[in-house]
Amino acid sequence: MSNATIIPLLEELFQYEEPFLILNSSGIIESINHKAANILNLDEEIGKPLPMDELSRSRWHSFLKRVQQEKYSFTSLNIKGKDSRYKEIKVFGMLIKKKNLIFLKILNEAFDCKLQLDGRSFLNDLPCGIIFFKGNSIIEINSQAIELLNLDLENIFHLSFDAFLSQYFDNSFKKLQFISELKTFGHASFEIARMNRENKDKFLSLDCKYFYYMDLTVVSIIDKTETVKLRQKVKEMEHLSEIGKLSATITHEIRNVVTSLKGFMELLKGNTTDDGKRYVQIIENEMERMESTLSEILYLAKPSKTYHEKISLLHVVKEVIQIMRPQADSNDIAIRLIADENCDYAMIGSVNHLKQMFINLVKNAIEVMPNGGTITIELKHRHNKIQVSVQDEGSGIPKEYLNKLFTPFFTTKDDGTGLGLSLVKKVVDEHHGKIAVESKVDVGSTFILEFYSYTENYTRFYYDDNQLKKWLNAQKYNSIQVN
Repeated sequence: MSNATIIPLLEELFQYEEPFLILNSSGIIESINHKAANILNLDEEIGKPLPMDELSRSRWHSFLKRVQQEKYSFTSLNIKGKDSRYKEIKVFGMLIKKKNLIFLKILNEAFDCKLQLDGRSFLNDLPCGIIFFKGNSIIEINSQAIELLNLDLENIFHLSFDAFLSQYFDNSFKKLQFISELKTFGHASFEIARMNRENKDKFLSLDCKYFYYMDLTVVSIIDKTETVKLRQKVKEMEHLSEIGKLSATITHEIRNVVTSLKGFMELLKGNTTDDGKRYVQIIENEMERMESTLSEILYLAKPSKTYHEKISLLHVVKEVIQIMRPQADSNDIAIRLIADENCDYAMIGSVNHLKQMFINLVKNAIEVMPNGGTITIELKHRHNKIQVSVQDEGSGIPKEYLNKLFTPFFTTKDDGTGLGLSLVKKVVDEHHGKIAVESKVDVGSTFILEFYSYTENYTRFYYDDNQLKKWLNAQKYNSIQVN
């Protein structure tokens, strides 16, 4: 037999004053450090089986299955030393998957030590958060758990498992049910949603295991935020897809009816009184408004397009201001444009769709300012991006509505359709931009849009859809943030 060596993968671990050893699936010693050899009263040799009694060999096989299934577990073993005496040890085991080896840490002398927050602890290398509860306090925790749960370091030493659970259960009965399930079956889990330090939703899964013979509870914390958000996104896309199909069918049928009605209106014009003509004109105006709404629904239902036209965003905004100025003037509202005239603000896109998008934004701003005021439209050039902000002095948007603004058919207006901002969102998406909203109640709202400006390099990527997607993902530019 050769003297104990250290596998390079775990070489750093053996620099610590912890009792470690590594076994293969047959229980043969692959590596053992000096402290572990002293505790077990063994020579520091590899290639020998770890000397166990019959009961321990049975425990080892059960332990091996648990580790291979769950990545880590605990067990107790009776080990025969050089003096032929048996010593019971408790160990924490972790699977080294690439090598198909079992890493063991002896717990007898080290497990009841003070809380380890040292960044060198091997627990910090685990991909999830992990907490060990024994008695009325935490005895070990890794940095991921502290970060994910945003735990208070000042009070963490005195946090019992019961107090820990009380933070996540809204009543004591549910907490008692959970503890009963954990103690009965040895395993229980629950999920929580919380805000992280950036005030963004985070979804965590807490998996708890109870080891009766050690009176030890182990909690693993897994961040499932991306999985939950992806599921929500898929569900939302499926829902919108169904709405889109239904809307397109209904829109087509209603348009056929409107076309017939418009024909009859033309016939009535020549066969009615002056009062009748006024009524006919009102009907025609309402039918035009209906057609406009139907066009918006049909546009939202259609797949997104790719554009190849080079345009000036400043020119588009100026045209929109000219179109909306009469309506603004009649409501005692001024529209102010702030832009650098020396910059053409060139981008790739659709003039008509961008124009309709800004008309919707300015129209919304006018409608929320019944007492007049100023709408400020500002264009800025930021490196290779064009930023446009549309600011009103209206009533503002309550915080609870901000995340719903771009949802089709969601509206806070009594006579609104809830399609205007959905159309804005789709135009932004089609132009590979992003949109954000800042709002204060009784102060006003600002819609901030960003688009990539025209460059030869961007155009080259733009025509190659696959390259464009990779590029945008690398820039983390596909998301729409609503603050």
